[in-house]
Amino acid sequence: MDGQILASSLVSLKGTDLRMVYSLLHKTNIGDLLSSKTKDLLSKEKSDHFTLHLEQEVKKLQHKRDEVLQVDLFLEITKLLKLKGTKYSLVKEIEDQSAMIVNEVYGQLQKQDKHFRSFTEKESSSSQLQQMVQYQMSKVFSELDGGFKDFSINDQTKFASQVNDYIQSLPEEKQQVIKEKLGINDLTDEMVRKAIATSGTSIVFAIIVEVSGFAFYTTATSMVATFAGLFGLTLPFGFYTGLTSTIAVLANPLFIIPLLLGGGALLVNHQNKSLKKKLLPIIVMQIALPYMSSGGEDEVSVELFTNEWNGRFNTYKGLQMELNTLEEEQRNLRNLIAQSQLKMKNLHSQVSSEMTQVRVEKQKIYLALKTANVYDLDISPSFSGHKAEYVRIADKIESLQYSKQSNQNGEGLFKRFSNSLSNLSTTFDIKTEEKKLDEHLNLMVEDILSSSHSSCQEERFKVTALQHHIDQLRKEVNLEEKKKKTLESELRIINQNHSSILQQIKKLEKETYGLEDLHV
Repeated sequence: MDGQILASSLVSLKGTDLRMVYSLLHKTNIGDLLSSKTKDLLSKEKSDHFTLHLEQEVKKLQHKRDEVLQVDLFLEITKLLKLKGTKYSLVKEIEDQSAMIVNEVYGQLQKQDKHFRSFTEKESSSSQLQQMVQYQMSKVFSELDGGFKDFSINDQTKFASQVNDYIQSLPEEKQQVIKEKLGINDLTDEMVRKAIATSGTSIVFAIIVEVSGFAFYTTATSMVATFAGLFGLTLPFGFYTGLTSTIAVLANPLFIIPLLLGGGALLVNHQNKSLKKKLLPIIVMQIALPYMSSGGEDEVSVELFTNEWNGRFNTYKGLQMELNTLEEEQRNLRNLIAQSQLKMKNLHSQVSSEMTQVRVEKQKIYLALKTANVYDLDISPSFSGHKAEYVRIADKIESLQYSKQSNQNGEGLFKRFSNSLSNLSTTFDIKTEEKKLDEHLNLMVEDILSSSHSSCQEERFKVTALQHHIDQLRKEVNLEEKKKKTLESELRIINQNHSSILQQIKKLEKETYGLEDLHV
C-alpha cells in the first residue's frame, strides 16, 4: 500500500511544489544548508540564504516538464539508496520500487534517530510511510512550541481560532474525542488557545491528526504559513506564486535542520552524497504529504511518467542495439584483418622459400662456371665482357700469388722481415681481387640466365619459372596489403562510431540511474 501511495504522490506532485522538492534534493549542497544558518545569524537583514538559493534553483527549472523532474527525482532517490535499476513502464513496476524506497528510508530513519525507533513501537498499527510522516511532522510542529508562547494574546487567539474552526468542521463524535484528549469542556477559541499554550502546538496538532487523519496537515501548514512572520519563518517567494503551504513550510531550514540532526549531531564534513541520503526521510514526506493530506483517494495517471521513462529507455535500448551491431562489425573486420595478415605471412614465406631455390640454382651455375674453362664459352656480348675482366683478374691473382711465393725465399733477418711485410700487403691485395673475381663470376651467372644459350639450360628454366612465380606472389602480397589497409580504415571508422555510441550510453546511464542494470 505504501508503494502505491508514494507512486501516486510522486506523479501528483507538480508545478512549483515539485520544483522545490527537486531542488532541495538535486541541487542543494547540504553543507551549504547548515552553513546558511550561520550566515543568517551574522546577517543584519536576517535573510534566509538557503531559501533564496532554493528559489533561484526553482526558477531555473521552469522550462522543464513536470514528468521529466518527476522521473529525475524518483531516480535520484533510488540512486542514493543504491537500489537496483528496473523498468518503469507499468504502474506495478513504479509501485514496487516505491515500496522499496519506503522500506529503505524507513530503515535508515530508524538507524539514525533513536526517538523514531521509540515512536514506531507506539504506532505499530500505522504503515511505515504513515509513521515517517507523523513522526517528522510532530518534530516540525514541536519547533513552533516556543514561538507560540511569544505571540501576543491577540495573535494566539487568532491562531487558536483557525485551529478551532477546523475542529468544529469535523463530525460531532470526532469533536468529542478531541475535547476529551485535550482535556477541555468546550470548543471555544479561548479554551483551544489555552490548550495550545499549555501543551504545545505539537501535542495539540498530533491529537487532531490522530482523530481526523492526515487531512489536518494541509490546514496546519496553511496556518503556520499565515503566521510565518510571528513564528520567525521566511517563506519562499514561490509561496505567493503557486507553492503550497505544505511544501513552503517543509522546505524551511528551521524545520529541515532539526529533522536532519535526527537523534544526534550531524557531521558537516561528511560527503554531500552521504548528507543528501539523510535528507531522504524529509524528501519522502514532502512528496507524500500533499497527496496523503488530500485523502489519497483521487485516481492519478502515471502515463506521462511512464512515457518519459519509456522515451529514455527506448533511446538507451536503441543505442545498445547499435553498439551490438558495431561490435559485431568490429569482430568481423578483426577476423578479416587477421586472415589477411595470415595470408600475407604465408605469401612472404612462399616468396622466401622460392628465392632460396633461385639461389640454389644460381649456385649450381656459379660452381659450373668456376670449374669450367670459361675461355671456350661464348654466351653473349655481355658475358664476353665480364669473362675478359674475369680472366684479367684471375691472371692478376696468379701473379700476386707468385710474387708472394718468391718473397718467402729471402735470406737474412731484415730481408725476411721486409718480405713478411710485403707478403702481408700482397695477401690483402689477393683478397680484394678474389672478391672482384667472385663478383664477376656472379655477373656471368646473370648473363647466362638472361641468355638463350644451351649452357645450364635446365637451371635457367628453373630460375625463370621461379622468378615469374615470385613476381606473381609479390603482386598478391601488394593486393592483400591494400585490402588489409582498407579493412583497417573501415575498422578505425567503426571504432570511432563505437566510442561515440559508448559515450552516449555512459551519458544516458549517468543521467538516468538504473539503466545499466537493465538487460536490453
